Amino acid sequence: MKGILENELFYCDHLGASEHDEKDILYFSVKNEDTGEGLVDYIKYYAFLEEAAGVMRTYLVRYRSTNELVGYFSLKAGLVSTNEVRTEEGILFDTVPGVELANFAVNNEFVKKYDAHGVGIVIFKDFVKPIIMESSKNIGIKIIYIFALPYDRLIKTYQHYGFARLSEKSEAELHQRLKPVYDQSCIFMFQTLRT
Repeated sequence: MKGILENELFYCDHLGASEHDEKDILYFSVKNEDTGEGLVDYIKYYAFLEEAAGVMRTYLVRYRSTNELVGYFSLKAGLVSTNEVRTEEGILFDTVPGVELANFAVNNEFVKKYDAHGVGIVIFKDFVKPIIMESSKNIGIKIIYIFALPYDRLIKTYQHYGFARLSEKSEAELHQRLKPVYDQSCIFMFQTLRT
């Protein structure tokens, strides 16, 4: 078996598991650099640092037959606050334990070379979700959530993956109390693991 997970075409491993990771990452690109520049910068300049610091866990997906880099994703533990109420004692709220899909990108060089459109959903279903489901056997995880860039095409893609948006009012309230500084223009989306 290659990596920590595999399917018929691809395998997934932790960032740094291959001696070729740093070299392969130098050639990583996304289809639309205007909207995906941050994802390219993250994998090239920050992923190894955050991996070493224990802040984020990044995984590389590779093509089994050639070991070419297909895409990557980063996961981190988190929580979402709900049912916020302001009282004389302060702000009270409930929490929902979750995993943030903090970075997720497909390598445009791979897509162009193999005409591999739609590989993102394969990565999500065969690698992202199984890793999170395996973690949920040991710790409480109720949702997977993302802060998606505010582009209709991207929002529709994540909806196709099973993510949903909150109502406008709930989304605005959640963004006031939860949205990270680096995700200021992004939109909270989520999917529930268990009902």
